[in-house]
Amino acid sequence: MRNLDDQKIQHTPGWGRDALEFLIHERGVKAVGHETFDTDAGIPTAEHGLLNEYYLLEQDIYQLEVMTNLDQLPAKGALISISFPNWHQASGSPVRAVAILP
Repeated sequence: MRNLDDQKIQHTPGWGRDALEFLIHERGVKAVGHETFDTDAGIPTAEHGLLNEYYLLEQDIYQLEVMTNLDQLPAKGALISISFPNWHQASGSPVRAVAILP
């Protein structure tokens, strides 16, 4: 899933800063989800670190990583309901996300 090359660099897609700014400031999203382990693409992360991930978290936006079956959702109109345990000062935890379709 990490798609590592010989130098242990991930070759995975990620969010662009312009897309995150649009979603946060223009659309007012409170969470972002994706299939990969990180918000940032693998190669830029190896060069510069997790810049977009830190930006996202600084905006007080939740993120859900390693989501599956996103290809089965319509382009718009679905509502994703997420439940998670409230672990004080936890770095993360498994969650259950359920899509409600129109």
